[in-house]
Amino acid sequence: MSFLDKAKQKAQQYDLQTKAKHLADAAEKAARQTVHKAGDLAHDKRDTVISGLDTVAAKVDAKTDGKYADKVAKAKQQLAKGVDKLAEQGSAGTAGNEAPPAQGAPTTPQAPTTSHASATPQAPADPTVSKPPTH
Repeated sequence: MSFLDKAKQKAQQYDLQTKAKHLADAAEKAARQTVHKAGDLAHDKRDTVISGLDTVAAKVDAKTDGKYADKVAKAKQQLAKGVDKLAEQGSAGTAGNEAPPAQGAPTTPQAPTTSHASATPQAPADPTVSKPPTH
């Protein structure tokens, strides 16, 4: 039996494919939650961010004697658009907790999931697999 055969056998024995899928699903859920939280923050603090951009743009213009005013204005405009786009990703800007799939991303059917009180993954049923430390 070759090394790869032994590795495949161990992967099947410990059901690594299912565990990897659960880990990927948990990571995707965490990423969606992070985007929603960042979007909420961008929505709530938009005026503060735009004010900060205005301040930075004014300082850059002052230091460069307005030499790059057009480029600074364009950069400020693009950053403001980015803040607005991020704010749209907040929970107020999207229906439900699901983020829209990325363009060109393949859509795969999702297995039904159960709701847990905590966002931490459940301990694996296999006692040989160690649980990562919690912080």
